[in-house]
Amino acid sequence: MSRKKSEIWLHFSEEKESSVQCRYCDKKLAVGNKSTFNLIRHMNAKHPTQVIHRQEAPGEPTPNNTSGSEVRNVQGTQTSSVSAVAPPCPSVLQFLNKPLTIKKQAEIDAQVVAMIVREYHPFSVVEDAEFKKLVNLLNPSYKPPTRKTISSSLIPAIYRETVEKVKQRLTRAYAVCLTMDGWTSRAQDGFISVTAHYIAEENNRLCLASDLLTCTYYSERHTGDNITNKLREILEEWDLSIKVTAIVTDNAANMKAAVRGGGWRHWGCFAHTLNLVAQSGLKEIQISLDKVKAIVRLFRKSSYAKSQLNVTTSRMQLPISKLINDVPTRWNSTYEMLKRIMLIKEAVIATVAVVKSSALVRDEGLCNIDLLSNEEWLVVEETIKIMEIFDIITKAISGEKYVSVSTIILYVKQLEKHLNSFKFDQLTPPGQKLVKKLLRELNERFKELEKNELIAQATILDPRFKKFGFISEVFYKAAVEKLYFKVSNIHLQSDSNTNNNEEQVQQSPLENASVDLLWKDFDAEVRMHTCPRNQFTSAVLEVDKYLGEPILPRKTLQGKNNDPLFWWCQRKHIYPRLFQIVKTRLCISATSVPCERIFSHAGQIVSERRERLDTSKISQVVFLNYNLGHDDS
Repeated sequence: MSRKKSEIWLHFSEEKESSVQCRYCDKKLAVGNKSTFNLIRHMNAKHPTQVIHRQEAPGEPTPNNTSGSEVRNVQGTQTSSVSAVAPPCPSVLQFLNKPLTIKKQAEIDAQVVAMIVREYHPFSVVEDAEFKKLVNLLNPSYKPPTRKTISSSLIPAIYRETVEKVKQRLTRAYAVCLTMDGWTSRAQDGFISVTAHYIAEENNRLCLASDLLTCTYYSERHTGDNITNKLREILEEWDLSIKVTAIVTDNAANMKAAVRGGGWRHWGCFAHTLNLVAQSGLKEIQISLDKVKAIVRLFRKSSYAKSQLNVTTSRMQLPISKLINDVPTRWNSTYEMLKRIMLIKEAVIATVAVVKSSALVRDEGLCNIDLLSNEEWLVVEETIKIMEIFDIITKAISGEKYVSVSTIILYVKQLEKHLNSFKFDQLTPPGQKLVKKLLRELNERFKELEKNELIAQATILDPRFKKFGFISEVFYKAAVEKLYFKVSNIHLQSDSNTNNNEEQVQQSPLENASVDLLWKDFDAEVRMHTCPRNQFTSAVLEVDKYLGEPILPRKTLQGKNNDPLFWWCQRKHIYPRLFQIVKTRLCISATSVPCERIFSHAGQIVSERRERLDTSKISQVVFLNYNLGHDDS
């Protein structure tokens, strides 16, 4: 059988004339005599669920059909022969329901896998009756894979392909920033997740790119040493050991110890630290918060109270809104809870007064609800105004597609300015305590911020900020001095070629030696400026030239945000040494939120319908959920 005619070859990639490689398990098979027997036997033994040959179109005649018929008499002897009957006219369906090629079948299979892993469907969806009906309506020729095929064949194959694509993407990275976090599933299995963030140079543009390296099952104790060893394994697997510029984690002691133990530079998640500041401040208004939480509990637990609230808000022409309960680990949820209850305050007060006397509420044990006093409602209103900027900054700092690390000092500066803008004599006593506590916590937790080399250099190298991104000019000048030394240690490939180029110019036969004597002093002076005598002088000139450029406006005239990476892409040849540092600083993520988002998705993946997924399959599905179809746009 010829290779061109047999569809078995589509399941194998050709390595050499005498061997091929299976696309599913990567096993190499010999085909020296061009026989397909070895390949068919391998598919039947190792991948029995894969369809080797195209499916027959509905209504297609079978090979055993005869072209004519013979008429026999009653005694069973042949009496005459009848000529072949003309075949019936083909139905339109025979042309519409064409059999799928192996390539088309594989494309649809891959899309089914993408639907499952990215939209959090269980594997068994392919066996649901309604799903099969839908597929049959869309394309009767396509036969969905079974649940077993999805799990044991398609997902592992697509996972291997995606790993290779991610490795190829990571070759673009000059330096990477990692975010790392731990998570426990519904089945009490422990996982460690690591994401990589870097500046990608492609098609004359720069962009921030990110990839999930792993979300791997980890059964060892989560000590600093154990996590360090695991992280080293991950970096070696992805060939990133010498590219790590910083690792961002939360403020857990074991995570910080793990980063220090590996000799990497650590940055504590800015959003996590901001959360600690906010939580600490909100304790100053705990009495008012407890009363609000009790009211929210009433309307969330009692269907009667909830329905009465909807009636009251409708009668008062207020927006019908569901009250929000707070989550202890997220201060933003407390802010949203206060904001929502203030939106329908009048309706809440009226409804609580009515439902407290209801027998239904008494039976549910929810009648002991204390309404807030006028002063406590005023405290809630003040808290919303005070905490609003914390909410805005938390959301702004948590993105992955734009530079965030250079904004940290500026955000802390804005927080202090906002808190100091309140006039204490116009605040309630709890409001005054809240502001004082927040200011104290900010100063305590961020007092060393401008001394941090990573953050300070990232701020200077963002053309939108430079020295205006600092709180103190003293720390700015100290950071510039450190940047001089950092730049002086950058050696460009062109530096080693300078002398060779000069020799070639001097030895050119077109030059007249006697004329050169006239220009000797001039050439020496030019070289002093274009090729300084040492690296440090060159570094100072390059940094000072950059700092002397006008500040990049934060927004364009059309109101769009200016991208600092686009600015650097246009000037990377003007500041070649600085550009090398830019790639190690502006790629740093200000928060570990990217890793936390991984586990938010993982929580949906390991849902009640998927609780029995084994840990290796969970890792593959989470990896595909993040990386499948991922691009830099």
